[in-house]
Amino acid sequence: MSGTAHHTPELRALRDRVTAPSTIALPTAGDRLTWRPVTAADIGLILDLKRAAGQVDHPRWLVMRDELEEEFKSATFDPERDAVIAVDAAGRAVAYGSAAAPASHETIVQVELDGTVAPDRRREGIGRALLAWQEARGLQHLAACDAALPGWLVSSAHDHATSAIRLLEAHGYERARWWLELERDLKAPVAEPPSVPGVRLVPYGEEWQERARFALNDAFRDHWGSQPVTAAEWASGNRLEAFRPDLSLLAVTPGTHDGERVVGFVFVDVAQEEWPLRGGPFGYITTVGVRREARGQGLARTLLAHVLRALRADGLEHAVLNVDAESPTGAVGLYQSLDFTVTDRTVSLVKRF
Repeated sequence: MSGTAHHTPELRALRDRVTAPSTIALPTAGDRLTWRPVTAADIGLILDLKRAAGQVDHPRWLVMRDELEEEFKSATFDPERDAVIAVDAAGRAVAYGSAAAPASHETIVQVELDGTVAPDRRREGIGRALLAWQEARGLQHLAACDAALPGWLVSSAHDHATSAIRLLEAHGYERARWWLELERDLKAPVAEPPSVPGVRLVPYGEEWQERARFALNDAFRDHWGSQPVTAAEWASGNRLEAFRPDLSLLAVTPGTHDGERVVGFVFVDVAQEEWPLRGGPFGYITTVGVRREARGQGLARTLLAHVLRALRADGLEHAVLNVDAESPTGAVGLYQSLDFTVTDRTVSLVKRF
């Protein structure tokens, strides 16, 4: 996968271009806070903090416990080295930050920075100290990499989180990409799905796991910031409680050696805990894609029409999805033609090396 960052022959290896501290001191900001490394025993504290902050930062979606648990199981994430937490005298988590190394890289080495500060403890310099720690750890990840590729430190924020955006920009991060959340009322009729000759539609199942991953990696190869999804990452996502394989759909065609080949896909999550945040039952379309050689046949429209009908038949009232505002496949126009409307925006901020 690419996303506009391509291999540049004149680049030296990241370890020769990036300077990183050999050790990183724990932050000290905030009155009567204890800063320390993180362990898996802190997942409950982190979840409570993220949900409290989410009421302000992203009030229409929730962080799920099993998402955190899967993150902590990842072979590329060492919480004691890659994350830090601040706890107050009552034992409540007030701040949490991580700098996660990528599981794979093809055209970019991308380190994700995820930071949260409790709303009632903001404007004390905690966020600034947290970001400094995260950036130092992120630089260590980049400086340990032999790849002669662009290195990115990446964070994100909703467009209304102006203080977080200002903090990142003050430290050299640039607004690089906008993402649109769109929603569709499923009470409105869904047009009869057009058929695509030579293509069979099947629900997602374990037997399709690797073929679907290969299709996803091909479909998103030309999307901004996207890198190949590893088998471990894919299996992790399949284990999440919200994932609904029965509502997810694949387009397959005859293969040459290993049976049928996945050429298109739509994947769906349903998290009932989030329903009150949107006023009723909804399904989240997490991923839509078509292999590059299969584009231009209306396959994404066909898959989406079938999935929207399935969501409505399952008793859901709305469909929600997120899309790159500058998607190279024209996805925004497709979704709007299917009566999706924009409800929210998020921005990715990047510091490049």
